[in-house]
Amino acid sequence: MAGRTNRRIDEELDPILQSVIRIELLAFFQANPHTRDTVDGLALRLHRPRRQVEMALHALSALGILEVGGNMKVAVYRLRNGDLISSYFQGQGENTSTGSFLRQSAGSAN
Repeated sequence: MAGRTNRRIDEELDPILQSVIRIELLAFFQANPHTRDTVDGLALRLHRPRRQVEMALHALSALGILEVGGNMKVAVYRLRNGDLISSYFQGQGENTSTGSFLRQSAGSAN
């Protein structure tokens, strides 16, 4: 039993695993830029343990990539600047060059 607990803790703290989960979350939000969901919902979508997804969401929120809303009981995560990112990846609007996209993204973060 103790071996299983230690293995679970090691998996949660593994920086490579956490990077993979962050990449999966970024890919999910890129494909679904208007989605708002909870930790539990995102864990179900990614087929990952709740705790691992929660740690990755905190990291992406701290970087300013995701916004956290909701209420005192439930946190709801969404992509920051979802419209801008969606239009960039779809090649719509005026934001078709990488430089323009990055300048607007940096400007709207302030």
